[in-house]
Amino acid sequence: MYLRPAFAESDPGRIAALIRDNPFGLLTTYGATGLDASHIPFTVERDGDTLVLSGHIAAANAQCRAIEAGGAALAVFSGPHAYISPCWYEAQPAVPTWDYAAAHIHGVLEPVAADADVAASLHALARHDPGHFDVAALDEKYRRMMFKGIRAFRIRATRVEAQWKMSQNRGVADRVRVIAALRAEGRAEIADLIAATLPA
Repeated sequence: MYLRPAFAESDPGRIAALIRDNPFGLLTTYGATGLDASHIPFTVERDGDTLVLSGHIAAANAQCRAIEAGGAALAVFSGPHAYISPCWYEAQPAVPTWDYAAAHIHGVLEPVAADADVAASLHALARHDPGHFDVAALDEKYRRMMFKGIRAFRIRATRVEAQWKMSQNRGVADRVRVIAALRAEGRAEIADLIAATLPA
């Protein structure tokens, strides 16, 4: 990721929160046929300052070879984002831009094979289920068949790149105007992130 110092984010707690709030990421690996990518949900935990991702893919997915080989992986997450019109700025001339939050997690794939560990990973994903899906409540035969059809993994981050581009390169007056315009469009989530960059 191209990181500009004004926008770079290094707080592991804030990055983990972005992933928890936007768990549907992009798993990218390199294999015999070149780059492969899968759009999948992840969970994230912290081991001190190290981020640890968990997920799974279908057993028929070509990326399973990278899991089995302990290959390198990149997981990409996108958070709130919005088009920023130059007409919102007080200072002129100006050009359009896009504000956004994103995180790239680099690491090595670790296979997760023990049934208890696979179940724990699926249980963590179930926090999104309004019906409180419980993998442990499934019929044992069905659960074994389901586990056979997936390959679970972990990625312990070896490098984390994150960017919160929230108009920090603009003056306070311009940011206040951008926040007001976004709120008027119903974009409170990103307006709140920009507001967090204002002086206390």
